[in-house]
Amino acid sequence: MTSMAGIAQKLASNQKQVAISEFFEKNKHFLGFDSPVRSLITAVKEAVDNSLDACEEARILPTIKVSVSKIDTKKDIIELVVEDNGPGIPQKSIEKVFGQLLFGSRFHAIRQSRGQQGIGITGVVMYSQLTTGKPTHVKSKIATESTAAVVDIGLDTRKIRRQK
Repeated sequence: MTSMAGIAQKLASNQKQVAISEFFEKNKHFLGFDSPVRSLITAVKEAVDNSLDACEEARILPTIKVSVSKIDTKKDIIELVVEDNGPGIPQKSIEKVFGQLLFGSRFHAIRQSRGQQGIGITGVVMYSQLTTGKPTHVKSKIATESTAAVVDIGLDTRKIRRQK
């Protein structure tokens, strides 16, 4: 009879860390990316939810503009632009907000709001990159800055954060 320690060692030797892209690909139906139409709906929802959350926390009546354009008819490539009048994201935080899973400001909230998983917009960035091979273009301006910060987010899909 094999000892419990031996079984534990054998089980541990079979464990491995899965690349986030592999997890995403196997579970995209749970994350809202199982078809092009549902993926677009998920992307719009996540971006608008973030705009609403930021405006709510800043006590700003939101004005949100959503634009969806087909930019490549042969490959069904869509451009999604979401603009709002929220407080903006400081440049040093843009990479984390859009390029790191489980990063957000809503985890402290007592009541369930639009979303608190910390996967949303980063999942959108990841899906976009996995399907187009291109980074996500982010532009954000805060009141104390004279110009908007512009960052292109490309994810290291083997890890869970922005590529340097």
